[in-house]
Amino acid sequence: MTRKKFTPFILILPLLLLTAACLLSAGCIVPTDFTAPTDVPGAPDNGTGAEISPTPTGPNFRITPLYFTSLHSMQRALDPEICLALPGYLPEGYLFANGAWAPASDTGWRSVGYQRGSERITLYQQPLDKGAFPIGSAVASMAPADTTIAGEPATLVAGKMTELFWSRDDLAFRLTGTLPAEEMIRIAESVHPAPYDPNTPPLYEYLPPANPMDKKFEIGQTHSADNRTVTFVSLECTPDGCEAVFLVDLVASSTIDPPPGGISPPRSPDPVADFGLDNGTPLRTTGSYSYRAEGDGTLIFWRTDPIPSDATFFHATFTQFREQIGLWEFSVSL
Repeated sequence: MTRKKFTPFILILPLLLLTAACLLSAGCIVPTDFTAPTDVPGAPDNGTGAEISPTPTGPNFRITPLYFTSLHSMQRALDPEICLALPGYLPEGYLFANGAWAPASDTGWRSVGYQRGSERITLYQQPLDKGAFPIGSAVASMAPADTTIAGEPATLVAGKMTELFWSRDDLAFRLTGTLPAEEMIRIAESVHPAPYDPNTPPLYEYLPPANPMDKKFEIGQTHSADNRTVTFVSLECTPDGCEAVFLVDLVASSTIDPPPGGISPPRSPDPVADFGLDNGTPLRTTGSYSYRAEGDGTLIFWRTDPIPSDATFFHATFTQFREQIGLWEFSVSL
């Protein structure tokens, strides 16, 4: 499915925390990965490649997972008690984005997520003797249908997302993504145990550039289409990642009535965007964007992975703002 210089708040927090955060902040953060199980909070990105320890007290302790930004690190943390099952096939351009493991939950579920631009695929797994994943989705538009995965019975649920449910090797699986059913089935059929090898990263692991770019670009490039104007304001790259800043002429109007003496959170611009380098190589985002009101528009801050120092072009393509579909493209010489 990012931490900004403005103190943000997470839109999926309860309303009271949301309001309190708005009193202290001028901006918001919106997670883009919406495939987590319903009893699990959205995955933060700590940018370290290591797990975040759960709070040892409180009612959510049993279901607070550990998060990973490195697949190899996740394998190492689970080894030798647990061997992750991983896809041996993904469409070109997909790379590992984040993983999670809930060792203190009733099922011990774990998940691995892959990303290509704004497209995401997430594979959930847990011991079959702990139960199967519940079938059905709030974004499904079709009734569950029977299918097979490598000759074994499976269930397909299609809609805005495609979901597959099956079991094999004493594990229950759930695969979610926006690819066509045929492609999702091909991915599911490639899922097999992937033992941890300390000397070899797993397939589709993200490897940062050996010489990352460390530079800031003031861009000021504007694109207008369908009565909507978007400006690529700046791009700042460090060895830890890049931050792209955009200004869109959408008023960040309030979403709820403010508390007495307070302010309301601004409405999200709900952008959909892809980023890439040079000849179109997809560039991963870090799972969320943030935004804040700026005059009659909204500033959007989007974090990406670090880019190589010898990259020559940075591409950004927006295809949606709120309910408006369109195409706003940028290509910046670095």
